[in-house]
Amino acid sequence: MDSSIPDLETPARAPERTSTILARLATENERHTIDVGTIVDALYDRSFGVVIILFALPNTVFPVAWVLGAPILLFTVQMAVGRQEPWLPTFMRRQSFSQDTFSKIVGYAVRYLSKIEAWLKPRWNFLTTNRMEKVIGVYMTLLTIVLLVPVPFGNALPSFGLAIIAAGLLEKDGIAIIVGSIVGLLGTAYVLTVIGGIWTAVETFLGL
Repeated sequence: MDSSIPDLETPARAPERTSTILARLATENERHTIDVGTIVDALYDRSFGVVIILFALPNTVFPVAWVLGAPILLFTVQMAVGRQEPWLPTFMRRQSFSQDTFSKIVGYAVRYLSKIEAWLKPRWNFLTTNRMEKVIGVYMTLLTIVLLVPVPFGNALPSFGLAIIAAGLLEKDGIAIIVGSIVGLLGTAYVLTVIGGIWTAVETFLGL
């Protein structure tokens, strides 16, 4: 029997889960620090989704919006113009974290991904076409700008919305993209409400 003939009864190997890739990246790093460039290089083959999830989730609990928010903004702009692989300038690639901080970030991201990977599946594919990904990239860019606004607790919902949208893009799940978009809208409404309240207070104080 010719051994080169494939066994039709052998199931195809399932793609490696995003959570597994992230966990391996954290455990395989043997240095005391890890820079953004190393993270991007290790994950580029999973498109923008993994990188955005990794950088967006910490903003829901850690005060690192300017460190991780700027790369997200650059990624979403690249998505909006149709670029296929993430690119970062040298000064952003050199930004680094301690191994301890990076492990905490990955641990949080993996817990999040492990929970949602069970229900993510391809559906509503019209939201995951190349043309729609550009539109989604524009929306994610706007969410990232909201994320960078220095409002107390204002980065949590936009960051969470970005992570859900990115997971939906990875798994071709249009429903997840819609859910993430709604979460992002709620976060935007909160930020605008806080800014409006601050502006009203300033006008009252100055007697304008």
